[in-house]
Amino acid sequence: MINKRNTLKTIVAAGAITSFSGLVPGLWQAVAATALRTRRCVNTMALDDPDLATYRDFVGIMRSRSPNTRVSWVGFANQHGDANNFKYCPHGDWYFLPWHRGFVEMYEKTAASLTSNPDFAMPYWDWTALRELPAAFTDPTYKGKPNPLYVPGKGDPSTLRNPLTGDNALTDELVGPDVIRRIYEETNYEAFGTSRSVDRSNKQKLIVQNNLDPKWVPMGGGNQGILESTPHNNVHNNIGAFMPNSNSPRDPIFMMHHGNIDRIWASWNALGRQNSTDPLWLNMPFTNNYIAPNGKFHTKKVSDLLSTTALGYTYDNMPQPDSKPVDAQRRANMAALFNPAAIAQPLRLKKVDMAAATAATSRGVPFQLEARNLAPLQAAAPAPAAPGPREVVALISDIHIADNVRAIRVFVNRDTVGPDVPVTDPHFVTTLSFLKHGGRAPAGPAGHGDHAAHGAGSGHAGRQPSAMVNLTETLRRLSQTQGLQGNTITVQLVALPFAGTPAAEVGTVVPASVEIAFI
Repeated sequence: MINKRNTLKTIVAAGAITSFSGLVPGLWQAVAATALRTRRCVNTMALDDPDLATYRDFVGIMRSRSPNTRVSWVGFANQHGDANNFKYCPHGDWYFLPWHRGFVEMYEKTAASLTSNPDFAMPYWDWTALRELPAAFTDPTYKGKPNPLYVPGKGDPSTLRNPLTGDNALTDELVGPDVIRRIYEETNYEAFGTSRSVDRSNKQKLIVQNNLDPKWVPMGGGNQGILESTPHNNVHNNIGAFMPNSNSPRDPIFMMHHGNIDRIWASWNALGRQNSTDPLWLNMPFTNNYIAPNGKFHTKKVSDLLSTTALGYTYDNMPQPDSKPVDAQRRANMAALFNPAAIAQPLRLKKVDMAAATAATSRGVPFQLEARNLAPLQAAAPAPAAPGPREVVALISDIHIADNVRAIRVFVNRDTVGPDVPVTDPHFVTTLSFLKHGGRAPAGPAGHGDHAAHGAGSGHAGRQPSAMVNLTETLRRLSQTQGLQGNTITVQLVALPFAGTPAAEVGTVVPASVEIAFI
């Protein structure tokens, strides 16, 4: 039986070559097209596993090249962003998943080319199972030589990766079973993979994306869904060093992390979930965002990046479809949250007076409702055919985040909140975090420097992140155990400091608005 591995063995055995590098031009590309490459989990890989060895060699080759060279470690990373600003990379909008799929593929193809290993498939790090950095990335040396997968910190201990312990641990609140369950249960792409781009620069009139101008790709402004705002962002931030910043691909663990994010998207599709069919998403080109192994820029559209098999790879543990039905009313109500052209108009209540939203206090943002609005929360699991909205979400927009804040815990309806309230508390909802974006925005409402907005390097400085949080599970639990006093929903945000920051000195988290919607 002839396959790509047997073909290569045959060539070697015949004495035609002594290494992959001797293949005639174009042969490995033709051979590689005959079978899918399988991306495997790095968690249990031997240090000399062929895929891990190839990645190590590739990183070493790229790091040895001048940073001014396009096909180099810095040259590739700069397509994502440099030390100061993001370039093409989208965060906080619906291009987040497809853009990064193309970015990881760029590294994978170049690694296969530079190491002459057409069998190479980029590994992924499943941080749900392994809550520490894989062993291949933590040792300064490998076989007596500097390990290219290690981040040395340039002699400055403050730039070393964090041990994933203590405040930086990847706990269940960030990557645990309930988080992953909620990710896979979501059936709407914009709630799963972050909502469409919104220009929030004019506070008087928000402009939702309405054309295919490439400016929308790094615009951000959408509401980050649970996949981006919780496991994705928190893993970046808790690792530290390069990872929370716009030049995060300078850390080789980036590809392992984003390989897992891509695997989750592929698994979500395999379960039967559908991507957006909106032409504003499908037809967007990422013009010259990617670099080929020969150094030439190239373009991919979102529609080119939807099928992993069309790109030549699969994952080692893909699920079977679960036949989860899609609720038509929920789909219409969810669409209306993100698309002003949608017909459905779910109940929405918005507040812009955020004086009470300061973190680490007992205050929050209260919404007074009618009992009938909250009635669906009284049932443990309403029948799918039951009339009326059955879920409550919060849209937390343009969040000003102090520099020393690493994450935000969301609670509802608790008398007092603070960093010491455990996530086992029945009022806890989720933990959000956001990457540090290029440059710095002006000082925030409480006098602290804030996370500057995404896209600063593309002329979009000053934007703050937004997120959508599903409150339903927590509100249903509270409704059934202690009731919702006064028919009120109060959204509370608690700032968590970076390790080493005294609790008394943690800065504030203040959104421009908080909105709740019934879907």
